[in-house]
Amino acid sequence: MDARQYQDALAQHHAGTGLVFAEEEYTRRVDLVKSQMSAKGIETLICTDPNSVYYLTGYYTFGSGNYVSLIMPLDGSAFIHVADLEIPSAIINSNIADVYTSIWQQQFRVGPGDDLVDLLHSKRQDKKRIGLELGRKGLLASVYQALASKLPNAKFIDASMLVEEVSYVKSSVEVECLRKSGSYTAAGIDASYAITRPGIYDNDIAKAGYEAMIGAGSEFMSVQPIVTSGVRTSYPHQNFRRVLIQDHDVIFLEYGGNHHRYTAPLMRTIFTGKPSDDMMRFADAAEATLTAMLEMMKPGIEFRDVVAHAKKAHKSIDDELYFFGSYAYGLGATFPPTWGNGLHISDGIDLVLKPGMAFHVPMNFTAPSKFGIAFSESVVITDDGYELLVDHPRKLHQI
Repeated sequence: MDARQYQDALAQHHAGTGLVFAEEEYTRRVDLVKSQMSAKGIETLICTDPNSVYYLTGYYTFGSGNYVSLIMPLDGSAFIHVADLEIPSAIINSNIADVYTSIWQQQFRVGPGDDLVDLLHSKRQDKKRIGLELGRKGLLASVYQALASKLPNAKFIDASMLVEEVSYVKSSVEVECLRKSGSYTAAGIDASYAITRPGIYDNDIAKAGYEAMIGAGSEFMSVQPIVTSGVRTSYPHQNFRRVLIQDHDVIFLEYGGNHHRYTAPLMRTIFTGKPSDDMMRFADAAEATLTAMLEMMKPGIEFRDVVAHAKKAHKSIDDELYFFGSYAYGLGATFPPTWGNGLHISDGIDLVLKPGMAFHVPMNFTAPSKFGIAFSESVVITDDGYELLVDHPRKLHQI
């Protein structure tokens, strides 16, 4: 049985059976994207970021690093080009009937670029104004080189943000996915709280949280449970690695369960003993800054005004604090290695809050080489304010 016979066998009985949203939801998204394509003069959009492909078609695989190209003509039906290992993902989990393949084992050696060029020729897309996701993950250099060198009559346009910008405002079904994710996240945090004590390892804490989130309903996560302790809490983007929990330790948790690829994450801080005065000053500043952020989370507020208001709340510790400058970032449908998107509430971003935008608001305040204190909330902007997506008390948890 060759790849085409395999594909036909799956399609006969199982085409589209893995889709998680109604067709109307996908149609809404495609219509919005095509409207933006028309406005930008793009005749054909090639999406290579797995987040974009999932958002538009439902295409879903844990092998999100494998090659995929969704080709969407402005006029006409979309078709998809995948590594042959992902035929089931394209047939069962997407709404695209027109599926083409390249050899999986060669995707990072020979590359599928020549196959994609041939496909574009056969579909008469080789002389179009083609939008590419140049600044996003998924676009192999070999694929771009093949397109650029072998399609001399095409004009390439950077469409890196086209699908993502459409996805910033969530539909009601997307918000419900975020709520369900939030319930998984809360279960993980509570489970880790319950077993944390001196004498266990950071791996034990992560294990309890992971098991609880999976048990509550989470699928594979965009970011695995994050646990650090002691001085390692002052180093962002580290994780558990067999570190023993001590008396009078500070412990950082950041969890995010996943529902249909949507994540509502949460940061919390634990102490095994009494926190120092310096730790409490940082905790108070982090809490005050998060409160200030939430005060501004309502439709019509400009991002710059949210940032200006938040900065006042941590001014007292600015000389001691390292803060990376993103007061919130967007949430949506994602695959590893991140649950966030490129929508940031930070200096220099001239956007306005709109109903349906969803954010993780992370106040991770670090005193370099000493400790880190963190609180966060995940929220969705409503018609008159915001909704918390994770139901969990926001306070220091003391063992």
